[in-house]
Amino acid sequence: MASSDAGTSSGSDYQVFLSFRGPDTRIGFTDCLFENLTEAGICVFRDDEELRVGERIDGSLLRAIDNSRIYIPVFSRNYASSPWCLRELVQIVASTFKSEGNKAILPIFLDVEPNDVKLKTPLYRDAILNLEREKKLSSEQVNACREALMEVDAIKGWEAKKYRGHGELIRLVVEEVLQKLKIKHRSVTEHLVGIDDHVVALSKLLDINSNGVRLIKIHGMGGIGKTTLAKVVFNQLFSHFGKCCCFLEDVRARSLRTDGLVDLQKRLLSEIGHPAGTKGIEEIDHGTKRIGEVLCSKKVLIVLDDVDNNEQVEKLVGKSTFYSGSRILITTRNKDVLRINTQKWQILDYEMEVMSTECALELFSKHAFNKDSPLDYYNDLSREIIYSTGRLPLAVEVIGSFLYQKPQELWKETLDKLRRAPHEDVFGKLKISYDALNFEQQQIFLDIASFFVGEDKMNAIYMWKDCEFSPDAGVAVLINMSLIKIVENNKFWMHDQLRDLGRKIVHQENPANPKERSRIWMWDEGLEALRSREMNNNVQALSLETSGRPPHNVVVRSEEIGRFEHLRFLKLSGLTLVGDAANHLTKLRWISLSWQPQINKWPTMSPKNVVVLEFNAVDFLDDSRLRSLIKMAAKLKVLSLKRCKNITGTPDFSGCPNLERLTFEYCSKLRKIDGSIGMLKCLIDLKINDCSSLKHLPEEIGDLVNLQYFFVDCSGIKELPSSIWKMKSLRELHFRGDIYEESDPANTWELPSAIEMLQNLEVLQVNSPSLKGQLPSGIESLPFLRILNLSGTRVSEVPKTISMLPRLQRIELRKCHKIQELPTLPTSLTHLEVSSSSLREVPDLSNLTNLVGLDLDDGGGVGDGLCT
Repeated sequence: MASSDAGTSSGSDYQVFLSFRGPDTRIGFTDCLFENLTEAGICVFRDDEELRVGERIDGSLLRAIDNSRIYIPVFSRNYASSPWCLRELVQIVASTFKSEGNKAILPIFLDVEPNDVKLKTPLYRDAILNLEREKKLSSEQVNACREALMEVDAIKGWEAKKYRGHGELIRLVVEEVLQKLKIKHRSVTEHLVGIDDHVVALSKLLDINSNGVRLIKIHGMGGIGKTTLAKVVFNQLFSHFGKCCCFLEDVRARSLRTDGLVDLQKRLLSEIGHPAGTKGIEEIDHGTKRIGEVLCSKKVLIVLDDVDNNEQVEKLVGKSTFYSGSRILITTRNKDVLRINTQKWQILDYEMEVMSTECALELFSKHAFNKDSPLDYYNDLSREIIYSTGRLPLAVEVIGSFLYQKPQELWKETLDKLRRAPHEDVFGKLKISYDALNFEQQQIFLDIASFFVGEDKMNAIYMWKDCEFSPDAGVAVLINMSLIKIVENNKFWMHDQLRDLGRKIVHQENPANPKERSRIWMWDEGLEALRSREMNNNVQALSLETSGRPPHNVVVRSEEIGRFEHLRFLKLSGLTLVGDAANHLTKLRWISLSWQPQINKWPTMSPKNVVVLEFNAVDFLDDSRLRSLIKMAAKLKVLSLKRCKNITGTPDFSGCPNLERLTFEYCSKLRKIDGSIGMLKCLIDLKINDCSSLKHLPEEIGDLVNLQYFFVDCSGIKELPSSIWKMKSLRELHFRGDIYEESDPANTWELPSAIEMLQNLEVLQVNSPSLKGQLPSGIESLPFLRILNLSGTRVSEVPKTISMLPRLQRIELRKCHKIQELPTLPTSLTHLEVSSSSLREVPDLSNLTNLVGLDLDDGGGVGDGLCT
């Protein structure tokens, strides 16, 4: 069967196209190159004309080249004897020329000389003449092939004979591809100024071409650019380490969370290519041992960002015997970090210094004027301002953003404030931007700094809206003033210096008495405030989490929490709660409880104003406690239950008609979802994952008229309720169902024709072996469908009407062994993956001009049965 291979990737931007002559190189060099590229996380399109049948499929493959980013032609002795290879090469050269520098050709001269490719010897010259004589290429095509060969030969490539073996050559090719594709690339600010000299100096210290192990500590005051420098250097060097590289950000802050160091250890193992090594890690010492076992055998590049003590280094990398050539970068404000005696590695210091005046002026101008230099009549004022900031990059950026398009009077007022702050007082300078915020914006800033860095923004938005903080406008202001960013997965990001500024502002509300502050996030201070017998009118938000597992048998009575009359955010982890809170905490908007034993001892609570309610690993004795909470939560927007192992049924949802997001995950005893779920007319997002005892979903789910995102991944559920096809607002449907006995027809179901009613659907993913039959022809009525994934099902036919879908980009039909043929597909398609032992026929794919990923596989069955 015709086949092309594509290594997996997060997207088409990482695609490499391998062009080679199969009989010459597939077994051996090309296979090894393909495996090494894929192992490094690169998506690889590997085409072999020996496996193809039919002119039309070849046409689609050639056009698929247009959307590849890097081309690697492997020139072997018989490469020019293949008309397919030559046609690919012509297309590769044309596509590269049209890209205006955005694509690259990386030629490999395997067992030929560059002069052979340049047609200066008979090898390729005669091969092309033979193709012309045999009428396999026209005269026009021959001329195009000659021009393409000459063009590629002018590009610097790799001559295999100059290397000690294929292993060394392949390593260099992978490094070059990684660098060009920027896999694992860390995002940095678009306004990089004055960093080049630092990069050169640090690169010399790292000296990656030398053996041995080097650990470099970048130290300096907060906001001076340590993290930015580490990111830039990491981006330059990661390609030399394949996928054995990791950048751990915000180590100081993350390690303070419950199980924070364990989570960092798992992420480190996962990013250096050992995700399986994270299984079973529950304790820090176990993680340290596992990391040591991995690092002793691999050359790695690791960055630990914002470390503040030696324990963090020791638990993440410090007890390891590194493989020769490894490099470790650490950023810290603490000069005393890594002042240790060791013969394991060479430890070097690099101290960051403030920017030069001219660099600081350029950075300031980019933010204040959107130019590289200040306007003439602002020049002197700009210089005075950057001098008053101490030329600290973060302060320069924040003050510049604050003054953008502001009147000159405000500039002068800001300068006066900067002058009054001590020269070394970074917080005083940054606080000028904070002081310019209105009250609600300040509250949002302080909440993020205290609790929500790295958290999804939507839960906080719900809380702030109910507190009338105008969060949409407030968050936009904070972004425009360079105080926060919204990053991947809709999460808040804040520079650690700004986070510390926010926490310092809270601390200064009363340095001596935590319970007189507005927010508490430290374990000891929180317990101290809880133990006070006085009523508290100050604390608005309280989080009790520890670094590592919390102490056992810490009991908190609900009346202790009830003394915080103005509390709106409460997050507790690892405590035993007892008492009666029915008449307390009326201002609470967000409750998050984790690892709570015996919550039955907490009989009642009144969540009438709560909008976010989260339970993670909470041991409800029975369902009654949850029911009593939910029936009073009329304003609830978010309900999340994860790892609540004793919950057997959901509560009656009629008491929370405003619910918008509902999640059940890893609730192993959950057997029933109450039919009242259909009353949730505001529900937007519903997730039901890994609830192994759940066998059925109620038909009332179809009444969720505003549901947009529906995720179900439960091994016991055989099929979706028929009513879901009424949910006209649905945008994404993800369903992964049971494993069943194929011989039992009672366990199968089909997608109904009513699917055409889901006219807003963008993603349809059903991965259940119970699904059989034909995909309904009414699918043509889904004009917004982008992704169709029916992998692992018994679907037997794809209708011809699929060609009518104008936005369909991806079709995934892996392990669909009942499919025998494919119809004509829409021209919008970018990815096509089909794996079927029954597949006999595919259509002419030459119309798929946007295709960048093609994987047709016989699933281990017939090898020669494809017709086109």
